[in-house]
Formats: sequence, structure tokens, C-alpha cells
Amino acid sequence: MPLHSKAAAITAAKDFLEMVRVQHNVHVIGWMSDAGGEYKSDLFDRALLEKGIKIYQSAPRTPMQNGRAERLGHTLMDKAESMQHQACIPDSWWEFAFAHATHIYNRTPVARLRWRTPHEMLKGEMPNIDHLRVFGCGAFVYLPATARANKMAPKSELMTYVGVAPGNECNFLFMRSTNAVFTAAHAIFDERHFPRCPKNRCEPLENPFGRANPKPTTDQPGNPTDDIDSDDDVEHDHGYPHPQAQDDDPKREDPEAPEEEPIQINPPRMPSPVPPPAPRTPSPARNPPPLAPQRPG
Repeated sequence: MPLHSKAAAITAAKDFLEMVRVQHNVHVIGWMSDAGGEYKSDLFDRALLEKGIKIYQSAPRTPMQNGRAERLGHTLMDKAESMQHQACIPDSWWEFAFAHATHIYNRTPVARLRWRTPHEMLKGEMPNIDHLRVFGCGAFVYLPATARANKMAPKSELMTYVGVAPGNECNFLFMRSTNAVFTAAHAIFDERHFPRCPKNRCEPLENPFGRANPKPTTDQPGNPTDDIDSDDDVEHDHGYPHPQAQDDDPKREDPEAPEEEPIQINPPRMPSPVPPPAPRTPSPARNPPPLAPQRPG
């Protein structure tokens, strides 16, 4: 629960201790803090000691002695600031950003818990994340008859999504243009549109029938020139290559590309001809014929 002042720390601590005792049947036996001003008052110490809770405090200017709580606080603040800057949310809405960051963290797997979520460790069941939406996005919220100005007023209104209502994940919290919080369960979200940003560079709502929505033109009623965003014609590649647009000017001549030298391809080597075998000559006889006897003279 976000604290608007340090004086509210004792009330928040009492509510937390009672919630733990009733909802989870667990008794807190120790309270570790960084000895900040909101935790050092006599009234706060008396509230803990009456319940038998032992008080632990780290040394001044030594946050590493309370490292886990300090690191978790910085993690939640980084998440809240990131969502707040993305949606152009004013600083006065910081409590909604911090509560939404905590809601997401409790449903995110943690390595220290062997990649299980804090929600699963506490309640023993997998969390449902179907209700999660982009913080600060636009939503067309249904207005019941009691919330309309008259019978001819619109039945929906563009609001800013700021989180989930406590106690029921089916109820969403929205901020109206008058900075009034509105709770509703029926809305159509556009998670790429941030109403609080000065320049809306997002794409229009997706057509559920799979066809692209036509862009408004100035000759249609209800679409004056001032209502058309000048950034709608800006192409966003989103990391994907796009084909180059062809020039429609027939007089424009494309520059000729320099001629490339032909690449000589070596012809395949032909096998050398094999000479025909030489004719075989008869080899001399191994045993010469006997000589003729000579006649005496």
C-alpha cells in the first residue's frame, strides 16, 4: 500500500500485521527496517512490542544490511518509472504506477523461487494473467445510464487505464479527463494508444475482421484537418524490411549503374586423350636353333 506520508507508516503496519494473521494464519515474530524516521517513533515501537514482535534495525547509511528489501524497492520503482514515462503519466499518479508494478511482480517468475511466482508460493496456485493490460493505455469504457449526462450522451468514453481494482481482478481502474478515478468492468482497450502523450504516434485499433481500418480524410464529416494526426503517415518498420516505393514520375531517369566487368569462368577441364597401345613385336626365341654340322674338307 503506497504511503502518502511517513506518519501513515504505523497505520499501514497495523493493517499488514492483521491481514497476515487473518488471511494466512501466520504471526510475525520479527520486524527488520532501515531505522528510517517513519520506523523510529515511540508510537511505532510500542505498536510492535505490544504484539510481541522483535525489532531489528540496520546501521545508519548501510543499506546492504537490509539488502533484499532495498533491492526489491529499487526494482519496483524502476518498473513504475518505466511504465510512467512510456505512457506520459504525470508524477501525481505515481501510486497507481507503483501498485501496478507490484501487481505484475507478484505474477512474474523469480529465479530465487526456482522460477515460481510469489503469487504461487503464497496461494499454492498458478496466477491468472489474462486481465493484464499495458499501463497507461487508452480504453473506451462503457458508461452506465447513471454516469451519463443525459440520454443522448455517448455510452462510452476514452479513459486512461491505471491498474486493477483491489479485491477483484475483473474490475479495472481508469482515469477520466477530469482526473477522476472511474471503476468499470467493460472496456475496449487499445494498448498502442496512450491518451496522455502529447504526440500520438501509435497505430489505430485493429479491425477484428482482419481488414485494415481506412484513414480519415478531410472531406468526411466529423474529421476536420486539426483532428488528423500528422504522424499517421510516418512509416514504422518495427525491425522488418519494407520494399522500396516506386517513383511515379515518368520523366525521372534512374541513374545508370556502372557496368561490371564480365567474370571469366574457367571452362571445365577435359580429360587428356589416351594414346593407343603400341603394336607388340614378337620377342626372340629363348632357345636359339641348333647350328648345322659342317662337312669335313
